Amino acid sequence: MNTLTAPSSFRYLSKWLLLLTVAWAVIYFSVFPEPLALLSSNWPLILVGFCGAIIGNMTAIGGGIVFIPVLMFVYKTDPVSALKLAFVCQAVGMTSGATGWIQRKEVPLKLLKWTIPSLLLGTIVSTFVFHPSPLIVKTLFGPISLLVGILTLITMHRKGTLTTLPEKAMVPVFIISFIGGIITGWVAIGEGEIIAAFCMLVYGLSANKSIGLGVVLLAVNSIVLALVHALYFGGVPWEMAIFTILGCLWGGRMGPYLSQRVSGFNVKRVFAWVALLDGLLIIFQVSRIYLSK
Repeated sequence: MNTLTAPSSFRYLSKWLLLLTVAWAVIYFSVFPEPLALLSSNWPLILVGFCGAIIGNMTAIGGGIVFIPVLMFVYKTDPVSALKLAFVCQAVGMTSGATGWIQRKEVPLKLLKWTIPSLLLGTIVSTFVFHPSPLIVKTLFGPISLLVGILTLITMHRKGTLTTLPEKAMVPVFIISFIGGIITGWVAIGEGEIIAAFCMLVYGLSANKSIGLGVVLLAVNSIVLALVHALYFGGVPWEMAIFTILGCLWGGRMGPYLSQRVSGFNVKRVFAWVALLDGLLIIFQVSRIYLSK
């Protein structure tokens, strides 16, 4: 049995983070007309992106747990547009965080050859075979949000000692990752928390290794989905996404940074209750739609 080794620490600020921020500013002021007016109306989305990325990278839930409800209820964005924005933002935020988890050596890299192919297969199914619709997003987001909230609460007390999984776990992990890929294609969340919870609860993989794996997988999943929806399907609300992207850039790296400096117990409990409340709110709204018909 492998023993748990101490994680490597890393600094929050880096040259590439600053360079990407400068690149963001150049793109923003070059591409968008009336950038100051747009900034004055949409700047709160930077904070939304920042908070969502922290949550996504400390728990592997995904920033969509914040983005989708805020966009739907506060900004009155239609569910599919909110989903597309969540993919784009998670592609930035989860990738930013994934680099931190990898730098901390908290990602079991050998598992990626089993999980990435299966999540991509799941993504193809939920994107091209059963394309997400407003009804699918609204109907599934609530129950999935409840599920990831419950899983987060359950796994808070699980430490685990393994740093990798036995060979017998590869096929089950392949299947769970496939299911996660399908779910993420419909509601933007699911892949990271489901695979992390499975590895912790079933095989005793350490919490940090499980979350690190979940973050990397959700980052890969989000990048693929962002590219598909941005380049093929279209419809990404870029005038909003540009602000959440900046927040995700900085918040994504904050997740693994905070996880090595503060106790994750209370933080994860708060995040779990956010997921539970999100789920209940969406379920309540959807139930009203069905009952009104």
